[in-house]
Amino acid sequence: MGQPLALPLCYNEEKKGGFPMKLTKYLSIFALTGALLLAMPSAEASLWPGLGTTAQERSGAFRTDAFDTDHAVMKTPYLLSQANNAEYAGKVNAVIGREKADFTASLRTENEYGKTLGWMTWHEGMIGNYINNTQGITSIVLISQMLRAGAAHGETHAKGLTWNSAGDLLSLKDILPDLTVYDVNQCIEVTAKKKNIRLFDDHAVTELPTNFYVGKNRVVYAIYQPYDIAPYSEGVVSIAIGKI
Repeated sequence: MGQPLALPLCYNEEKKGGFPMKLTKYLSIFALTGALLLAMPSAEASLWPGLGTTAQERSGAFRTDAFDTDHAVMKTPYLLSQANNAEYAGKVNAVIGREKADFTASLRTENEYGKTLGWMTWHEGMIGNYINNTQGITSIVLISQMLRAGAAHGETHAKGLTWNSAGDLLSLKDILPDLTVYDVNQCIEVTAKKKNIRLFDDHAVTELPTNFYVGKNRVVYAIYQPYDIAPYSEGVVSIAIGKI
């Protein structure tokens, strides 16, 4: 895979056909194992710029597997195997499987100390169809949540996974080789001002992000969890940091 061109930084996805970021939040209500309905913070679909968050917006490359455990509701992606991509699909699905296993293991551990409920879903980014995506990049975001009994609010975590055409996970340096920490901090400032995000006073980052995704609009977004650079009320924050 050749080095993709990155331009420009802090790309304005709203003017180029991406999905606008809205900072309103809502509570996801779900029932689990016959318990009372529980309200827990959830990522609003439109909070994820550049991602396909509904069946209509997704490519069909992945199916959604839905299943429940004793403590979780899971809706997770599974890359469909075609005649010429069985090995590739196997590598992608193995990574997703490990993420699911890690989440359910963490949930089991939490339940040793007190009742904790969980939820997992996903959104689709760029898909390697080799037509308008010659790099063959495939990118998704897994979103997990936990709610502990008696806690004031749930805990949300988002993780971007991005593969090349061989089914190997890509690092940010593979995608944006010239990106610097200074660039990222500039993009955080631009996005916070444009989206009216309330940042911590000491929000400046000192390292390049390791958590990111590539949107359907070819924009690369860094993912920051609640409390990383902003209060919990701001939710997961996606920062446009470049374009391929």
